[in-house]
Amino acid sequence: MGKLYFYSDQVNETPGNRRLDELLFSGGNKKISYIPSTEDKEKHYYGTKVNYYRNYGIENIMFFDLYSGFEPMKIDELLSSDIIHLSAGNPLEFSKALNHRHMDHVLLDFYNRGGILVGVSGGAVQLGRSTKLFQMFTETTSEALHQTLGLVDFEFLPHYNRWSSDYKNKIWEYAKRTGTTVYAANDGDGIIFEEGKLQMIGDIVVMKSEL
Repeated sequence: MGKLYFYSDQVNETPGNRRLDELLFSGGNKKISYIPSTEDKEKHYYGTKVNYYRNYGIENIMFFDLYSGFEPMKIDELLSSDIIHLSAGNPLEFSKALNHRHMDHVLLDFYNRGGILVGVSGGAVQLGRSTKLFQMFTETTSEALHQTLGLVDFEFLPHYNRWSSDYKNKIWEYAKRTGTTVYAANDGDGIIFEEGKLQMIGDIVVMKSEL
């Protein structure tokens, strides 16, 4: 098995993110592949991450598109990466794109071979149990829409500090009603999952049923 990094956001200025980055790059220089959550023809969001990782001396960053620029022949190159970065964005649309391109099997294979998956915000949600936390923002009840990679048996909620009290209460109710454990991270914080163990970086709120 590999290693999972759940970032609420990813900015250089926060101590939590710096700590996550230090642990991510502790083994030296890495080859990274970037998967965008949405169409990025001008590679604006990709360029932002290139600049971010260059702060750590990382220059080898591949862009792997799920949209109009999708190239199945690049999957082998994707799998040769040390780290695959799942970008921030709408978690429901990202899940739809990953499933449409049948990338769940590809990323599971990468993880099972010892690869490192980095998820930021909506990208981090893909690593968890489902995207059902965001069902509150859509009228659909389709299970397919909420399908993620399912690499861990919990759900991840980014940007906990940004959500309203009403929404936070709904998440608590959801966790208690369904028996689901939710790890909620403030911006600047995150968690690492490896070999069944969690390492919390920063202030993480754990929501779960008391039963």
